[in-house]
Amino acid sequence: MSMGVLIALFFTGLRYWLTDSGITMNWWKWLILSAWFLFLAITVAAAFTLMGEGEGTAGKRFLLFFSIVLLLAGSGIWKVLKKA
Repeated sequence: MSMGVLIALFFTGLRYWLTDSGITMNWWKWLILSAWFLFLAITVAAAFTLMGEGEGTAGKRFLLFFSIVLLLAGSGIWKVLKKA
C-alpha cells in the first residue's frame, strides 16, 4: 500500500515539476514515462529479491546492468520530452 501512495505522490509531483519546467505532456509522453517508471520498479524489485534469496552477486550484477540501461533510456526520454 505504501508503494502505491509513493507512486501516486511521485506522479503528482512530476506533473507539477513538468508544468513548471515548461514541458507539455500528451498521452504518448505519459505512456513512455510510465513504462520507464514501471521498468525501474521491476528492476529494483527483482534485484533486491535476488539479494534477499541469497544471490547477492546476481542481484548486484542485475541492478548494475539494468541501471545502465535505465540511465540510457532515461536520457533518451528526457531528450524526447524536451524536444517535442
